Amino acid sequence: MSGFWLRHRQTVGVWVLAVLVALACVALGRWQWHRFHDKHDRKQLVQRNYDAPPVPLSQLISSPDAAFPPGVQWRQARVKGRYDVAATTLVRNRPHDVGGSPTFGYEVLVPLVLDDGSALLVDRGWIPNGTAGSAPGERPDAVPAPPSGPVEVVVRLRPSEPRRPQRTRPGQVGSIAVSQVAQLTGLRLYPGYGALVSETPAPAKPLTSLHPPQLDGGEGINASYAVQWWIFAVLALLFPLWLRRRRAAEADGEGQPVGPDAHLATSVPRRRRIWDDEDE
Repeated sequence: MSGFWLRHRQTVGVWVLAVLVALACVALGRWQWHRFHDKHDRKQLVQRNYDAPPVPLSQLISSPDAAFPPGVQWRQARVKGRYDVAATTLVRNRPHDVGGSPTFGYEVLVPLVLDDGSALLVDRGWIPNGTAGSAPGERPDAVPAPPSGPVEVVVRLRPSEPRRPQRTRPGQVGSIAVSQVAQLTGLRLYPGYGALVSETPAPAKPLTSLHPPQLDGGEGINASYAVQWWIFAVLALLFPLWLRRRRAAEADGEGQPVGPDAHLATSVPRRRRIWDDEDE
């Protein structure tokens, strides 16, 4: 066994390295392939749900205690209730494209209280940072009020965002984390929230509407990367075979003269000359 190892340890080492590299390339290819599928599935979900006709909220989410169904993202829901203006919450540092450049501001969250006392958190839109005071970025100049009294809204349902552990001013949050807003307001909120589409009656001063989602998630490049990584895996496994053939070719040519005079070194018997006999 030790003799075999001494004779072939270099070959075994090359094969072990090639297999490890191939496995790493396969794993990276699978990761890129999963990213492709995730982006593709999200795109298909938006295309399927975004323009679907609105239906009552109860048909999409059964109750505030139910989990948010992933398949209802971007579905339009129709809800009736009254806005709880006192529970208005601002989401800070939210970007919005204004005049072709991203501008940071606030998204305005107002709970819509239903007849049974539960509430759906409604993202009514975007407003810019403030322009007055010693710290204008800490609060907006004004928050337009929602319609008063009974109102019917159409929203696109969105899942709750992760909570950001950051210090904010009273009445502000760092993300649309429904559980955090529920703690701040004391309301029994539905899971997820609704991005506003329309309000009836219309508000006196509407907010800036939120941008629609981008459908091009760049999933094609992830599929390309996956194929590239798998090609690299095949090349890694072919490398030891290529190296073996190269070494064999070098061994076959070892000791053979090269160059324009190589034919003179062939083993042809030398012709005996007359003076050779005289020298003997």
